[in-house]
Amino acid sequence: MPEIAIIGAGIAGLSAALTLQDAGLSCTIYEASNRIGGRMHSDTTTWADGMVSEWCGEFIDSDHKTIQQLVARFGLETADLGQKRKDRTQNVMYLFNRYYEAEELARDFEALASILQPQVQEAGFPTTHTHFTETGYRLDHLSVYDWIEQYIKGGHNVPLGHFLDFACTGYFGLDTPMQSSLNLVYMFGLWTQEEEEDAGPMQGSCKIVGGNEQLPRAIARSLPQESIHLNHQLVAIKRNSNDSITLTFATGNGFLEIHCEHAILTLPFSTLRRVDYRQAGFDALKQTAITQLGYGTISKLILQFDTPYWYQDGPWPRSTNGFIITDLDIQTLWDASLGQTGSSGLLVDYTSGHRGAAYAPPAAYSTTADSESIQVYAQRCLEQLERVFPGISAHYIGRAALSYPTGDPHLLGSYACWLVGQYTSFCGYEGVRQGAIHFAGEHCSVEAQGFMEGGAREGMRAAREIVQDYRQR
Repeated sequence: MPEIAIIGAGIAGLSAALTLQDAGLSCTIYEASNRIGGRMHSDTTTWADGMVSEWCGEFIDSDHKTIQQLVARFGLETADLGQKRKDRTQNVMYLFNRYYEAEELARDFEALASILQPQVQEAGFPTTHTHFTETGYRLDHLSVYDWIEQYIKGGHNVPLGHFLDFACTGYFGLDTPMQSSLNLVYMFGLWTQEEEEDAGPMQGSCKIVGGNEQLPRAIARSLPQESIHLNHQLVAIKRNSNDSITLTFATGNGFLEIHCEHAILTLPFSTLRRVDYRQAGFDALKQTAITQLGYGTISKLILQFDTPYWYQDGPWPRSTNGFIITDLDIQTLWDASLGQTGSSGLLVDYTSGHRGAAYAPPAAYSTTADSESIQVYAQRCLEQLERVFPGISAHYIGRAALSYPTGDPHLLGSYACWLVGQYTSFCGYEGVRQGAIHFAGEHCSVEAQGFMEGGAREGMRAAREIVQDYRQR
């Protein structure tokens, strides 16, 4: 029997396998889908100019050292997204039918800092189920929406309140009445302390040239070919009396039962909920985390234009960095053609919460070449984009793609998001092992939840737990 089984061939599972291999331990990976990479999933065939987009995980930030080290290890090239250009520094913010200028935002953030910084100091970072203050507990049990109403003069009826609401919805993936206000406090409280008011989410970020999916593929090539089994969906977990583990998979040839000494579960809790783990021996807090952890409902509608029109002269801020946030249904957008060759422009429309969940595509990942409905979604997006960038529709070349991970049966959501009360209920317990059953994935990361970095870090951490067990034998 395989001594170590890894469930999931995304960046967490592959990083775990690589760490085990580096320590001289072999393992077997079982992946439910028909491909490796998980949410590192690139589209290299849809676009003109040879451009590449990302169905899911997109940005590698400057502090994502684990991913950066893996990129370097496998000799992959990255492209800086160019936000350091002095002529492209401003986000485009369109709220209440007008442009919200950077100077106005800076003034509002000065007032906001006096509220947020004491809260960050009093709450401390991080807040977890074992370490929280009175302020942290109070803020955890207050929603983002109610925080804005309570602490922003004018609440959601002023641009700053609107901006904070849409920023948190876009960043964390769920509507703000559902989210713990610590999401906002940490996101903007730490941000203002670093005096980064004008920094967009792409600030200091990069991507892998040719697509981020190249990294999981490179890791997979470094592992024994026979060690990765696709189309194996986990359906049951059982901990046996001798502490071994029995895993049951649904495959194209029926059910398969395997036995192992250690298992690393990297599948999202959103899908683990559908697995029969009644005989796995999970404690009550682990079961609470599995069944209750929030998951964002983010979708990405990507449109291609004959030119990156948003950099041309118009009524919008001239020094735009390619990042747009609005209170329209299109919510948040960015230039996905940054760092790529070619003269055309790719624009990602990143919708979250109930708006992101509202799509009804024929498949989780589809394009205008596959379905007429994607063209309908693209035209609806263009209608609203015209209010922000008048004249942009004339430059759309008719190609679009929609990523709808909420409809992917192997994901059932975009990435993890702590709901009201969840920091102090179980944050930090998501990755805690249950005997010889270990947990990994972005949902297990306290500091890099929702990022490829979180997945890689947690995969390595889970693998090191097993390495340590073997060394102590």
